[in-house]
Amino acid sequence: MINGTGTTPEAPAAPAAPVALLVWIDAEEAILVRWDGEARIERIASEVPPHHESTGHLRYDPQIRHGGGGVAQDRVERDRFGHLRAYLTEVARHIEPDEDVEILGPGTVREELARILRDDNLRHGRQRTIETAASRPLTERQLVARLRDRMGEPAPRRRPRRVG
Repeated sequence: MINGTGTTPEAPAAPAAPVALLVWIDAEEAILVRWDGEARIERIASEVPPHHESTGHLRYDPQIRHGGGGVAQDRVERDRFGHLRAYLTEVARHIEPDEDVEILGPGTVREELARILRDDNLRHGRQRTIETAASRPLTERQLVARLRDRMGEPAPRRRPRRVG
């Protein structure tokens, strides 16, 4: 249809494909899988030292109730927490403010990352969705398939093998 100026009106721009992000994380590595029409994978290695192993004799502070509840008792564990905080901050910097995020992982590290992102949402008035779920380690292909399914994208068709 032609408008009053004798030109055809421009069609409204098609909305951009939603950008979604799936993060698999533990204390050793984070795998970020983005979907914006195709999968893009990014890996972030951690420098978090492993948990301090017991050296045999267990020392404890009698002032701390059963089950702990006090601050980390030795320097190695305090240093580990500092490294973990820096690692999670680095991973959070790789997540765009407008990306909806699903965070998977086997331990509590995923919940800490979600807390950082939710705090960021509150500070800046953002509305992005942040979901978490426990998960065993997944391969890149499994992560891509899960993200594809989340985005409603059909799996790529595979040609049947010929026998004979």
